[in-house]
Amino acid sequence: MFNHFMKFPDEASAKGALAAYLIAGAWDLSRVIPDQRVVLARAEWDDSDPEDPVQLSPAVHMPGYFVTVSLADIDANLRDLPNHACRLIGDSVAGGFVYTAPDLDEGLLESAIIEPVPAGASYAFGG
Repeated sequence: MFNHFMKFPDEASAKGALAAYLIAGAWDLSRVIPDQRVVLARAEWDDSDPEDPVQLSPAVHMPGYFVTVSLADIDANLRDLPNHACRLIGDSVAGGFVYTAPDLDEGLLESAIIEPVPAGASYAFGG
């Protein structure tokens, strides 16, 4: 399975670009994972009192609307969406990335975390 991970300014933009993956205006959840997050830094907690943990700092998320379309093959139309909307294509069987957007900061692959990761995928995100 090839997971096409994409970034848009908002959900309306994503739905406009990915109309083929909608059913009656809603995401086709058999092929789409909507509302994903890119975590740049996890929240930090003081767990010294396990019954009353205190958040020391909040999680930091990358701005934007993130969605993955999972398909049996690489879709060149998704890969080539304008503005490098397709950020990554991962091969869930091999566990690696077969495409990264040309303007993607490679350091993000070592430090950022995509949540949730598509079922059955084994990607080595940092964090």
